[in-house]
Amino acid sequence: MKFGICTAPGALGDPARFLDVLAEAGADYVEWTVGSLMASEGEFEKLCAIAEKSPIKPEAFCVFLPPHHRITGPNVNLASVLNYAGEAVRRIEQIGGEIVVLGSGSARKVPDGFPMDEALRQFKEFARELAPLAAQRNVTVVIEPLNTKEDNLITSVSKGAEITRDVDRDAIRLLADFYHMNEEGEGVQSVVDANGLLHHTHVADLGRVAPGCAKEGEADFVAFFGALKAVGYDARCSFEGKTDDLSRQAKPLLNHLRERFQQA
Repeated sequence: MKFGICTAPGALGDPARFLDVLAEAGADYVEWTVGSLMASEGEFEKLCAIAEKSPIKPEAFCVFLPPHHRITGPNVNLASVLNYAGEAVRRIEQIGGEIVVLGSGSARKVPDGFPMDEALRQFKEFARELAPLAAQRNVTVVIEPLNTKEDNLITSVSKGAEITRDVDRDAIRLLADFYHMNEEGEGVQSVVDANGLLHHTHVADLGRVAPGCAKEGEADFVAFFGALKAVGYDARCSFEGKTDDLSRQAKPLLNHLRERFQQA
């Protein structure tokens, strides 16, 4: 299993130094935000140069769509959002990325009073239209189920698996985020049931903090990793959550995850 951390390039100031810090902490890769790639072409080229020289690479990307690029509801401009998404996957490929996470609760959450079945149809249409744009860039889009505080459309791995199967495109796969699963009380059996669909994972400890830093108890990472091992998943796992001092906490949290993975 490869372990990484979700962050923005400038989270600790200089992006090059930040990548060195994560590499020294033992990260296998970094998961950057899509928005960090979508500034000017010049700024993007600077990030590409930094990534090329770095000992670890931005292999995955999260926070795909900004809130104004709606994909459900009465104000969807599908051509506009596909234009943005197409440029995003082009840049992801250019910088060496392979995965982009389609969570984006602010863009997909169904507005009050809007028919849920129509929103689901819109989401699937977007995913099917996005698939060839991603495929031609060798990028896999992974649908991320969120918790009900952040979304009302896809709030379980089991629902995400159902939608992924319905979309039925090779470039559209599924993510399991253990934090959201815990928030919704979803058991790890849903990970087993999604066998063959999972292409990426996220984790955080209780309270969405760094693994090993929860104030009370600990998320059952051993059970989660055990379910992943049961279906032969051995790709990437990113920590996505809150830290007090990432430069200090990166190594301990990565070590903690690797220890729990070995215990599974």
